[in-house]
Amino acid sequence: MKIPTVIASLEDEFSFPIDHGSVIEQIGDIELEAPDAQETETISTILGHVGQERYTSADELYTTIIGNVSDEYIGRKFYDDRGTNPSVAAVGPTDEADVSF
Repeated sequence: MKIPTVIASLEDEFSFPIDHGSVIEQIGDIELEAPDAQETETISTILGHVGQERYTSADELYTTIIGNVSDEYIGRKFYDDRGTNPSVAAVGPTDEADVSF
């Protein structure tokens, strides 16, 4: 299953609130594809170490799943398109008159 389809699937599959064990029992063997489509991870693996006992909504369960996926699901680690380029920042300050917002 691809990550963008997870929320709709959760809304269709469950009535909330639902306990953690029921989630693992019903959809634990479903595999989520990493963005590069070379790695997969099961829902039970993702939620296995989560200490939450109950989910009150599909959004809460989705957030828990997305918040606990492994590094293969992360794009460029430590990339920030809003900050400065670290190699430029190391050189020294620039003329702030050239900064555009």
